[in-house]
Amino acid sequence: DLDHGVELGPAHRWSAYCGSALATSTAVLRLVADGRFTLDTPANDRLRTVRLEDATITVRELVSHTAGVDSPAASELLADHVPDLVSVIGPVVTCGGPRGTIRPSNGGYAVLGQLIADVTGAPYREAVTDLVLAPLGMKDSTFPARAADLGPDAVTGYNVNPDGTFTPVPAVICTIPAIGGLWATAADTVRLGTAWSTLLPAELAREAVTPQTAPASTGFRMALGWIISGRGDLAVQAGAAPPASAFLRLRIRDGQVQVVLTNRGVPLGPVTDRLLRSWTHAAA
Repeated sequence: DLDHGVELGPAHRWSAYCGSALATSTAVLRLVADGRFTLDTPANDRLRTVRLEDATITVRELVSHTAGVDSPAASELLADHVPDLVSVIGPVVTCGGPRGTIRPSNGGYAVLGQLIADVTGAPYREAVTDLVLAPLGMKDSTFPARAADLGPDAVTGYNVNPDGTFTPVPAVICTIPAIGGLWATAADTVRLGTAWSTLLPAELAREAVTPQTAPASTGFRMALGWIISGRGDLAVQAGAAPPASAFLRLRIRDGQVQVVLTNRGVPLGPVTDRLLRSWTHAAA
């Protein structure tokens, strides 16, 4: 925190974009485990507030980013409050992309967030708190409805000027909580990454990190919300919005995680590559 000269630590709350999608997919899978619907249920069968233009799209396709659902413009995703979802994505969500092809979709996860709310009868943030955050003891994590609700422990973001100085960025929140609304401490983000699977039956937890698609041109595949490495040994959740970014990597064989959170727009590749090498060296 450059304004107060405080080094950021595990107790500060960050915009945990990677954790938002993981919380959403885990909540969906908990509802599957509870028998509220199946992964192959057409989402429109359970949706009440919004509808998909293509009524045959399944929950599995939404979770694995293969439904072809269109996304709102990036300019509509950040604001000082969370508006009504229909005002962001409309009452009927268009589906202009190809089915069965990996295409990360904020619109698809917005629909999943509304599915959670419609099935549970509670607002998304309350339902996911009950289904995921509270059972995992994530007491320092919230889905704020307004930027004014963030509180003094929320991390300030900065842009870098040409002369090397930093300018604070006014606090904003994601207009679609299901894709980027979670504010969490680093400690809670690690807790989510290491313990999400404990909320699910073992078979469903394994399916969540099992590829559901053929490899993309980059070699990665999609599981149920997770990006799976070409070798199938690592699962990743990641997200960013100026000026912050968040990255969570899971080593599938033993459940260890690595988390990177930034409050400035910096390339994460060098950092995540170095962290990955640390695992390799430890194994050697």
